[in-house]
Amino acid sequence: MLDAGVRDLLERTLVTRVEVDRFLDPNAPKWARFDAQLGYLPHPSDVPDNIDGALSYYRYGRRGERRVVNYPEATSRIHTYGDSFTQCHQVSDGETWQEALAAHFGEPILNFGVGGFGVYHAVQRLKRLEFSDDGASVVLLNIYLDDHFRSLDSYRRIRVGSWLSEYDRGLKTSMFHANPWEHVRIDASSSELVTRPNACPTPESLYQLTDLDFLVETFGEDLIVRKIAADITGDYSFADDYADLTETLGIDHDLPARHRAEQLWTRSAYRATKSILADLAQQMRASNKTLVVLLTYPSEEVAAFLRTGRRPDTPVLQDLAELGLPVIDALELHANDYAAYALSPREYVGRLYNGHYSPLGNTTYAFMIKDRLLHALDEQPPSYADAGRSFASLAGRLA
Repeated sequence: MLDAGVRDLLERTLVTRVEVDRFLDPNAPKWARFDAQLGYLPHPSDVPDNIDGALSYYRYGRRGERRVVNYPEATSRIHTYGDSFTQCHQVSDGETWQEALAAHFGEPILNFGVGGFGVYHAVQRLKRLEFSDDGASVVLLNIYLDDHFRSLDSYRRIRVGSWLSEYDRGLKTSMFHANPWEHVRIDASSSELVTRPNACPTPESLYQLTDLDFLVETFGEDLIVRKIAADITGDYSFADDYADLTETLGIDHDLPARHRAEQLWTRSAYRATKSILADLAQQMRASNKTLVVLLTYPSEEVAAFLRTGRRPDTPVLQDLAELGLPVIDALELHANDYAAYALSPREYVGRLYNGHYSPLGNTTYAFMIKDRLLHALDEQPPSYADAGRSFASLAGRLA
């Protein structure tokens, strides 16, 4: 029997044939293009999402990397993966934190970020390239707070909501994405990570997303969809159907249904991330590559951390420490940076964020992570390795 509210939720998720047509039209202005495994990948676009309503220019190279501005002729030994905080959504190609670091380091840093990707999807994109001849010796994997949960989404638009279509209608460039993709779940019997296929693995199959009966049949019994519907209706009785997974994840069966539902979602997401990273770390070590995990956060979480010192993802830090992975934590770095200002936390993040990092925010982030990244590199970048005795303290006198 379909949960109360699931059909209403899915009905609000319906897309139109016009939206799908535009997404699949190779000549239409759009932000993303179809990918059978990952749902979508970036497409060259101009989007009015920069500061002061300015356009952001998104262009891409032959491997799908964002356009390299600094040292494009050189071979890159540093590649970056993740979601929109890696792609650097809302700034133009030359305004990304990768380009700020590249200009300073004297070597290119390639940007393979994709807005909206989860940990699983970013890692799958990473694996397509990094174990080939085009791979780099140093790989940065950025994980945003919501990325753990995106790995579980079978069709992220259900969780994103109808605002995406409403936003899309106001733009000349289509922002259609968040379509179904390959995703993961925790197996209740084995506690192992299992991969689930894309429900719409061909361009033509995307037209099924306009059919409510298809959505109900395909996603109506999905754990994450049922949880989202329960958040709307307040009826969390569906959690009783997951007694085995509750046991596997170590959740107290006596908790109220609402708390069990929340724990099913959160613990599954964090367990998935740990499993994905454990496998990736093993492959990277076997290939003699360096993997560094970057943790980034929305402005409201940064401001909250500055006020209270409480973080929202302590289990993730514990898992990363257990895996022995080097971590560059933006909450810690922002706290250190904030100490130099006489601003409220809200005023501080307002300087750096425009939804995502603004151009100033990207540059600030680049130089916040600089020293940690230098420490992780086996060989110093050209601007450091070739430097003689510095005369920086005297250089101002030459003006």
